[in-house]
Amino acid sequence: MGLRILFMCLAIAALGKAHKIPSVGIENGKEAKPHSRPYQVGLSIPVSNGKRLCGGSLISEQIVLTAANCLKGRTDPVEIILGAHNITNPDEDGQVRINSSSIKIHPDWVQGRPINDIALIKLPEPVELGDFIQTIKLSQDNSTNYEGQDAVISGWGWFSDYFRENSAVLMETTLTIKSNFACEVNYLGNIDDNNICVTGDYGKTACVGDNGSPLVIDDTQVGIFSRKSVLRCDENWPMAYVRVAGFLDWIDSNSDSSIV
Repeated sequence: MGLRILFMCLAIAALGKAHKIPSVGIENGKEAKPHSRPYQVGLSIPVSNGKRLCGGSLISEQIVLTAANCLKGRTDPVEIILGAHNITNPDEDGQVRINSSSIKIHPDWVQGRPINDIALIKLPEPVELGDFIQTIKLSQDNSTNYEGQDAVISGWGWFSDYFRENSAVLMETTLTIKSNFACEVNYLGNIDDNNICVTGDYGKTACVGDNGSPLVIDDTQVGIFSRKSVLRCDENWPMAYVRVAGFLDWIDSNSDSSIV
């Protein structure tokens, strides 16, 4: 065990030297074309010092998929923001804001870990789908490791650890899926087969506020951004995502509306 921990520490140090590149954006992302990702959801969550922002995805007309760490055991309503590009403008064309009716967090999630970091939010009634609001398909494939494939993450999260402000407009970037070993090092072994490990070139990554946002390949959601590790967003550390295909039975059994 001691040798394994030593190896992890040495690997983290090596990664830091290799990837220490200044970054800006949803970590060096770009502004998404307005309303090009109509499945993207924003969550405005009351906390003691104001509100916390998270992401999510609309997987049926009445169900939002997100990360458990965004909700942290709460059962009181959170504000769901649909059809948004500029999340700071509630009067934006197509934008809908509605409070949740119920929340379901995976029972095996442990705070601080990316394993089982998944939650469902039910809306009080089905939303009307259209140009600004759409559902996204979920991956049905739990056998492919996706290693080497490109995927897109979108959200309104921090620009960087140095500039701790959420983006007003939806940002996106393309990332590359790696072997889970890279995240085992970064998260000190707290990774399992139902996680996906992702990183990007030149500082491209998700950050705080992007938690819960969808990881997408060819218009299909394959992952949910869990959380950054104790290390910085800025330095291109591999980040852990939840593999949605590993939780299809749980999603179906906890949703009383049809899932895409």
